[in-house]
Amino acid sequence: MLTYQEKNGIDERIKEKKGPDLYLSIRNLLMEEVTRDVESDSPSVRDLASRFRRELNILTMKKRDSFQCVAGADAGSQILPLASRRYAIISALVYSVPSGARFFLEPESLSIPNTAGGEKFNGVVNVRREAKLYETACKYVEMDSEVELLLVDGPLAFSNRWSMAGRERDRQRLIRAINKLLDICTEENVAVAGVVKRPSARYLIYEMGLQDETELSDSFLLLHALGPGERTDIFSPKSAIRKAVRSSPFMDAIGCPIYSFYSRMSSEWSIPPVRIDLPTLSLGHLDDVADYCYGSSFWGGIPLPIVRADEDVRISRRLVGEIYGDFVSRAGRNDWEVFHLAPIWGEGRWMMA
Repeated sequence: MLTYQEKNGIDERIKEKKGPDLYLSIRNLLMEEVTRDVESDSPSVRDLASRFRRELNILTMKKRDSFQCVAGADAGSQILPLASRRYAIISALVYSVPSGARFFLEPESLSIPNTAGGEKFNGVVNVRREAKLYETACKYVEMDSEVELLLVDGPLAFSNRWSMAGRERDRQRLIRAINKLLDICTEENVAVAGVVKRPSARYLIYEMGLQDETELSDSFLLLHALGPGERTDIFSPKSAIRKAVRSSPFMDAIGCPIYSFYSRMSSEWSIPPVRIDLPTLSLGHLDDVADYCYGSSFWGGIPLPIVRADEDVRISRRLVGEIYGDFVSRAGRNDWEVFHLAPIWGEGRWMMA
């Protein structure tokens, strides 16, 4: 029988012998693959960026406060993965600038047996989180008569994958929430825009017929084509989708035409342009919206109201871990079997188990 000191010494020697070799292999693999891809892609990226500048109408933005009262809306979710069931918590919040007021509806939760499959559950959570976002934004507009511009941290232009995400009743809930928000903003004369921080779509690629020439996204190519403070002219994502696949079932369900433009808000090389989606009701404020977003993008190329809403609505793993710790403590006080709270193997560390 080995002593603790002997076993610990063997473990350390194994780490010294095997650890660095594995890490070095991983590093070398990534270095080789990324280098190969960059060298392969660079000529076409330069050519496509030049073509974007030739064929697209590139516009310059100004840094100006075009609105007196602006609100940012964002949603957050997190999953508590137990061995028995998965639990999700979903919330959404609106942050007003310059008042700093916060508005939210009651958070909601859902659960599913762990045998039902994590990917399906994640899809349900994603769709319900977006629905919660637009429902909260809609209620805020109904209650606040002073807001002039509402920036939603999420899309108004949806790709076809949303027509298959989650469950049908949740997709219908999302569509109803979007249409209701657009209707109430029309009635209250509130400009609304969706801000997509990490766009992966290829709408401009489809619009220009370049889908067979590159697998890269609009946003990455525009990082090379746009300078800081520049944006594209508006285009129709729905039209682009139809050019590529001839159908757009989710966008067909949105009651108002949606237009988009890409905007490079930051001079940082690592921050690609964002996409901003505008319904037709907001097109009269196009330049004002673009200039406000650019002028208020102090952190990471994201408009200030979106940043503030994101900070306040974020549900972190640490928060869920702390709540899980409270469950474990309650199990001892209430004579529960603590085994009922067993986490999925591998998740115990961040859940403070």
